[in-house]
Amino acid sequence: MAANLAVYWGIKEVWQIIIFYCVTPVLIFTINLVGVDTFGWIEAFGGILKIALVLAVTIILYVIAGQEGNWSSQGPINDGFQYNPAFTSNKYRAICYVIPMVAFGFLGIEAVAVTAFEARDSKSLRLPSQSIAYTTLVLYFLCLLGQCLNVSWTSDRLPLIYSGIGDGDGVTNATTLQWPLSSSLTIIALWDWGKKGLAGFINGAMIFSVLSASNTSLYVASRTLYGLAREVPTTTWLGKLLHGFAVVVPKTGVPAGALFFSAIAFIWLPFMHLQAGYAVQYLVEIIQISASVSILIVWATLSVAYLRYYLWLKKCRQCLVGEYEQFLRNGNKYEPYTVLAFMQPIPAIVAIAGCLVILGFCSATWWDLKATFSKVAIGYAAPIVLFTIFVIFKIVNRRLWIRTNGDFAELSKTLGRLKWYKQDEREMKDKRQDEGTRVLSPPLIGSDSMVEEYPMSNFAPSTEMLAQRQV
Repeated sequence: MAANLAVYWGIKEVWQIIIFYCVTPVLIFTINLVGVDTFGWIEAFGGILKIALVLAVTIILYVIAGQEGNWSSQGPINDGFQYNPAFTSNKYRAICYVIPMVAFGFLGIEAVAVTAFEARDSKSLRLPSQSIAYTTLVLYFLCLLGQCLNVSWTSDRLPLIYSGIGDGDGVTNATTLQWPLSSSLTIIALWDWGKKGLAGFINGAMIFSVLSASNTSLYVASRTLYGLAREVPTTTWLGKLLHGFAVVVPKTGVPAGALFFSAIAFIWLPFMHLQAGYAVQYLVEIIQISASVSILIVWATLSVAYLRYYLWLKKCRQCLVGEYEQFLRNGNKYEPYTVLAFMQPIPAIVAIAGCLVILGFCSATWWDLKATFSKVAIGYAAPIVLFTIFVIFKIVNRRLWIRTNGDFAELSKTLGRLKWYKQDEREMKDKRQDEGTRVLSPPLIGSDSMVEEYPMSNFAPSTEMLAQRQV
């Protein structure tokens, strides 16, 4: 992506390869390797700059619209909602066509959960988890409105949907782009406004944003792999091999094995852009869109997991007394971390239904046109692959399903582990935990360390507690 943006300046391909395919990956890997403290400061600085960029671009787009008279009835936005006959047959199907693309714009809001292991304390996650979705929505809407005010939907410089897979007319690359050599709506608007120097600066800022997003993606990928690997039993040679990804460097707390594997897993993908031909670039686009579709599955599974947890608590409500009262919904000791917690489980149900609907709309690419392998793959390659991996993982792990019955002994094991994640709020005033080794600390369910910290005598409420509860 960064190399494609660099085409705007006419940079030779050899320099693109050196800067973006060789130097940049090594730099990003090094930043992730030195430790979460350094990584955190870099990402905090980069995040502030990216938010400032979006706000600045939005203001500039509104200024352009004002000076060019695009706020009037003659502006491009006054064309209303239109559809392109090359992709779909009516506006209702066009809405279904575009809904997955809008959803992909929110990719990454779930990354807050990945940082839980290495957060200073669980309370520090409260504000980000509460605000990230709404902040993304506001910035997304304001910037999109500015682009719609200045660029007509009939412009022949707009990027092709899914790189042309939807209509089969080709892919967008340096040879098909017209001046300016960019398919960014912001760059097109600035170019038409006559501010070519400012367009170049914004293009450079977008390259920085892309590289920063790559840095974040590597962090998320490595920690996700770490979280999966630490749950794999070491009873077989394959389990021991996979569990190696959960080993961290004691001094930095970085899962080096997971980080290295995440880095090399897709390092070959950018080099595919150097190959000519529709087949190769279609393959790249399929992998990119499939990765986006897989996030829908993550959102859905997170919502299903929460819904099952909510219902599990409801089944054992009478047992949530004493130290377990902090998990009781609508109780005096429960401290919700999200704004809509009082409405649960309605938001969880709506989220599951929404993810399924969006996943279904991924098939809109062939509702009016011939279904091809590329069209099917961009929507459903990821679910098929992930489902296969899921089944294999369950077979190897020999744990098909966690039963959420009324047995409080089983629920208390899970609650005991959740209490570890919240105990830092109680102990922060007395001592600071070692942030470098915190990633190793959470007890595994059924492990000896968990039994020692939360003995079975604590897993069931006493008769006195139940009597108090009934009173």
